[in-house]
Amino acid sequence: MSGRLGVVLVHGFLSSADTWSPLLRIIETDADLVALDPYTFEYPSPPVSLSPLRRIPNINDIADSLRTYLTNDCSDHSGLILVTHSQGGLVVQRMLARTLADGGGPELARIRRIVLFACPNSGSELALLLRRGGLWRHPQERELRPLNQAISDAHRLVVNQIIHATAVTAATCPIPIVAYAGESDGVVTPVSARSVFPEVGVLPGDHFSIIKPDSQRHRSYVALKRHLREALSMTDAPAPRPSGDRLPLTTPSARATADLYRALVDRLLAIPRMTEPAFREQVYELLPPVIVHQLRRDTAARVELFSLVRSFASYRHLAPGNSLAAALETLVPDHPAVADVLDVLKSAGLADPS
Repeated sequence: MSGRLGVVLVHGFLSSADTWSPLLRIIETDADLVALDPYTFEYPSPPVSLSPLRRIPNINDIADSLRTYLTNDCSDHSGLILVTHSQGGLVVQRMLARTLADGGGPELARIRRIVLFACPNSGSELALLLRRGGLWRHPQERELRPLNQAISDAHRLVVNQIIHATAVTAATCPIPIVAYAGESDGVVTPVSARSVFPEVGVLPGDHFSIIKPDSQRHRSYVALKRHLREALSMTDAPAPRPSGDRLPLTTPSARATADLYRALVDRLLAIPRMTEPAFREQVYELLPPVIVHQLRRDTAARVELFSLVRSFASYRHLAPGNSLAAALETLVPDHPAVADVLDVLKSAGLADPS
């Protein structure tokens, strides 16, 4: 649907698509947004599951479901904007992180903007002692607690490889993200909602009323409409392209390069202890410092190593492939997996043939 923007609304914890009804009613009567097609992505978030044949999905399950939904149900739209409430923002961030971990950066290029309302980026402390000490065991609630590692990892990857990205690659995709907090929100504090996103704001309302505007003049709607109109103006624009002299990943040569990088990462991961952060630190200490500086750290070894080998092409003059080869031969001498890595480095021209 050229010229039309798909808007995907993602609800929060213990909620449903019905939570968007007030907002949808206003969007449908707004003459400025006639080129917009709203969608509501719904996922199960019941308080409990009473059936032994059904389970409550965790955040990873929901994130993968959202990715499938965007691929299939929204396939007609070249431009999308994602609007989330509360836990929905964590779902979207997990979807972004998992897509990038799969090398799917170009898949995300049609997302023009993401708007987060009251997202618990740092968790929610509401009734935390009761939630931790009670008998309630909910797979989604666990990830709403402060200092959750999986949430922190996904958030860090999104900041580094989405917010601060400059090009569409297998592991990066620049997408503007704006985060709004509710000034009276007792569930998600403004500090948690805004987190470290560069574009933030505070709107009137509590955790639930922030997404329930009663008119087009409601400040939440005014803020959202501005982002929708900006995204609409971009719908016919070409998707972001890689910066510098890199080719888009849709070209055969770039795709071959991405495949080669994936092959190199696969072989690196086959080296004993490579999945251990401490071992990787030993390897990095023997590489050129500027290469390590470019590395955006993540707890997932595959994403980290993919970021590492992608940076080699920009610093060929420092012979980083030779440094990596020397590091591996020193730390894991005579291992066949190291020989496989050296073969790929040489075939890519990243290490001396000798």
